[in-house]
This record gives sequence, structure tokens and C-alpha cells, in this order.
Amino acid sequence: MTPNESTWKEQRRMWCDLILSYFRHNGLSTMTLAEAVTGPPFNNRGIHRSLRVDVLREIVEELVRQGNASWMGPKNTRDACLVFWRKPEAWATVIHQWAADAGMLNTVLTFFEIANGDDSVGQEFHGIDPATLRRALDVLQSQGKAQLFVGTSDDDIGVKFFA
Repeated sequence: MTPNESTWKEQRRMWCDLILSYFRHNGLSTMTLAEAVTGPPFNNRGIHRSLRVDVLREIVEELVRQGNASWMGPKNTRDACLVFWRKPEAWATVIHQWAADAGMLNTVLTFFEIANGDDSVGQEFHGIDPATLRRALDVLQSQGKAQLFVGTSDDDIGVKFFA
């Protein structure tokens, strides 16, 4: 870590930008910190440099503050996170617009149909991580634009979109 706070703040901002770009480009959504520091973009074997886990944790804390990440797992471990290269609120807008454009309002769809179904092929959210999809649909539900129907398991969740 850099001792100069303004330099560290700028480095942290650049790391955040790099992480979001890297995750978007590679279609990633989850990160286990101990594993992440062993490979790109946090480890450069060519010059024998790598980011320490404690420094990566600080960077992820910044992503959490920005709304671009959320810690996963036991509350105080901070060892793994979801990375939102697009915030759940933005995904909510995209998904709701798709549902409206596709004539899916007032129709119950499963998570699978939204994320992996034939009707979503070609959409930017096709193949979206289930946890990220859930966050986006929670946003729509809080806005009154969707209702979630929970079954006996996470695979059994449906959603009905409203205008």
C-alpha cells in the first residue's frame, strides 16, 4: 500500500476501474480473494509482482462503498464477493425494458427463462449470474415493477413483471 493517501486513493480508483472492466470483459461475477491474487489481473508472473490479499480486500471495500460489489459468505470473513460491473439498479432497468419490449408483462417467468431462455438470447443479461439477477429483480420488486414467487428452492423462483 502507498503511504501517501492521495496517491493510494487514485491507485484504488484505477484498480476499481480495472476490476470492473476485467470482470465485464471476461463475464465474471464472483471473486474469492485468496484465489484472485494468484492470477490476472492481480498477479504478473513476468515481473514477479502480485497484489496482496489485504490490499485487494481494501479495494473491494471501495467497490462495496460504490455499490459495485457485495461481500458473500459469513458476515465478517470478507473473503469472497460478488462484483457488479453493472449495478443491480441498472440491470433492473435493462431487464424490465426487455420484458416490456418482449411482451412479457403480466407473465410469470422463471429465473432460468430470464437468464438462459431462448427469449433472452442476444440480450446483454443472457447468462447473468443468478445472484446478480436476484439483486436486480429485488430492485424491480421494491419499485413495484415485479413480484417474485419463491418455490421450495432457489431454482424454483419465478417473477412476474408489471408496467
